[in-house]
Amino acid sequence: MNPELKFITLGEIGRVAMCKRVLKKQTDEKEEIPFYKISTFGQTPMTFISRELFENFKSKYSYPKKGDVLISAAGTIGKTVIFDGRDSYFQDSNIVWIDNDELKVTNQFLYYYYQTKPWIPTNGSTIKRLYNEDIRSLIITYPSLSEQKKITKILSDLDSKIELNNRMNAELESMAKLIYDYWFIQFDFPDENGNPYKSSGGKMVYNEELNREIPNGWVIEHLEQLIDIYDSKRIPLSKSERENRKGIYPYFGATGILDYVDDFIFDGEYILLAEDGSVMNEEGNPIVQFIWGKTWVNNHAHVIRAKKEELNEYIFQGLSRIPVVLIKSGSIQMKINQRNLLSFSIVKPPEHLMLKYSDDVKAVRKKMMINIEENQKLAELRDWLLPMLMNGQVTIKD
Repeated sequence: MNPELKFITLGEIGRVAMCKRVLKKQTDEKEEIPFYKISTFGQTPMTFISRELFENFKSKYSYPKKGDVLISAAGTIGKTVIFDGRDSYFQDSNIVWIDNDELKVTNQFLYYYYQTKPWIPTNGSTIKRLYNEDIRSLIITYPSLSEQKKITKILSDLDSKIELNNRMNAELESMAKLIYDYWFIQFDFPDENGNPYKSSGGKMVYNEELNREIPNGWVIEHLEQLIDIYDSKRIPLSKSERENRKGIYPYFGATGILDYVDDFIFDGEYILLAEDGSVMNEEGNPIVQFIWGKTWVNNHAHVIRAKKEELNEYIFQGLSRIPVVLIKSGSIQMKINQRNLLSFSIVKPPEHLMLKYSDDVKAVRKKMMINIEENQKLAELRDWLLPMLMNGQVTIKD
């Protein structure tokens, strides 16, 4: 261990601070000032407070400064978010921070120290809540301020590259969606002369079933003519099973990758359609994910493949726009009805057009796959370096 490391408790760095309590009657679903509850901490806010209340509480009570590290004290214990300084408010004792003057320990160093999960007891028991005394009494090791800056630069550079790749992928996905909308929603796909079909006067015909005009020659078909559903591919793993099977293969759930495990169920390109009604987005459409390669899938998503695999990209975009009919399963849980999904009527363009779209977008998908795989390696490197940098096993030379 680095002999220059010092020890200090978080209580010696600064006081544990939190926002003023906001009552339920003081919140609203209408957008003004985002109010983050523990359930939306680090995600998209669903609740808001008035600007008048925000300004009043901000001026009278504790409020984080830009760069402070917010900590979840309930729910998922120890989750951290660096406060970006934008107007927002946080759920009193459930989301706290150290009011740190950064004279001994920088907030960025604290952020990465928290990633070592120092709140978890060595006996493996589960913490249900972080109390202020738990936070104040936590002993951390820290080097000089100059060394802290070197450590956090290495880790933040890795995180910045990961974030850059994520932004690139979001832009690439938007590009694929834009082309789909232009071709198959606005019907301005390239005609035989390379001109936008509808805008160039392409023939449109009225379809009674859809109550709208569609390009001449396009037909209506049920999804069952285009897709197969492989729910036999879904095998759930408990959290403890995943922890015992750590590996390189993604384990997908309804909302995304939950973990990486050491084995796989199937190969190839598939589409995951979120099954639980609780993950439906605001437009009433399901969350749809594109997957490839060796993968585990849990039982909260349908596994779908186009009958003609080369059309997977087209099917992926189409499914994300369908307001899938939901039915109740049991007393409270909502799930997608597979029968209704397969019988859903859609507009089917000529196959050559679907193929052209899928071919064009495959290059976009390949770039996204490269970025995702690079991010996995970068995250593994960061997580490998993190504890060694924090405890002084690894030092940085000038």
